[in-house]
Amino acid sequence: MMSRLWDNIKFESIISVSISLTLIQMVAIRTLYQELIENNNSLLTASSGKIFGIDVSHHQGDINWNKVKKWEDNNIQFAYIKATEGATYVDKTYKKNFKGAKKQNILTGSYHYFRTTSSVKDQFENFIQTISKKDQDLIPLIDVEEKKNWNNTEFHKNFKEFLELIENYFGQKPMIYTVNSFYNINLSGRYNDYHFLIGRYGKNSPNMRDKSNWTIWQFSETGKVDGIPKLVDIDVINSKFSLSDIKMK
Repeated sequence: MMSRLWDNIKFESIISVSISLTLIQMVAIRTLYQELIENNNSLLTASSGKIFGIDVSHHQGDINWNKVKKWEDNNIQFAYIKATEGATYVDKTYKKNFKGAKKQNILTGSYHYFRTTSSVKDQFENFIQTISKKDQDLIPLIDVEEKKNWNNTEFHKNFKEFLELIENYFGQKPMIYTVNSFYNINLSGRYNDYHFLIGRYGKNSPNMRDKSNWTIWQFSETGKVDGIPKLVDIDVINSKFSLSDIKMK
């Protein structure tokens, strides 16, 4: 009886010690994790810079640009407005949004969504017929997020042709927008002489597989800005760059 009781006491003691050790380990791991996150975030904050902007389209609804001033406590200093997509689509809010942003002295540029189901020349014509070259404050932005319909060789041949048409027309290279995963899989190491606006939502800045520098980071698609009725993309310029790097000369 005493032996069995002693065994039970030893067993309960072992369980108690094990639970205590487990709790201690969990607390230690959680503390270490928090330290890593805080250290990482401080580094990311330091690299991300302090020049904030937005990019908008009809998805943001009817924007009252007179109220568009800040995101949180940060001045909105630049805006990219969707103009066109593919060979025929024109964003119905483009002209109103472009004019509204300009009136607020926000540096303003236009973007085209590149489709791999339309011809390069038709897309180019759609873009330049919609925008006003002389009114652009910022270099044009080309949004590429798909690769369907063309094989790898065709994709890069056609995309480079489009970029060259834009450069020849504006006299400056456009900036390229894509999401981080698409860049690493399809664009890494091929377009290093272009500025990139990279979409990667959250606190982790873009991870470029080829170790190149991103120029702008689209870190949120859920920004809240006075005057914009729906959630909006928020962008920040890398501290290694400035607004002058993306301005029309």
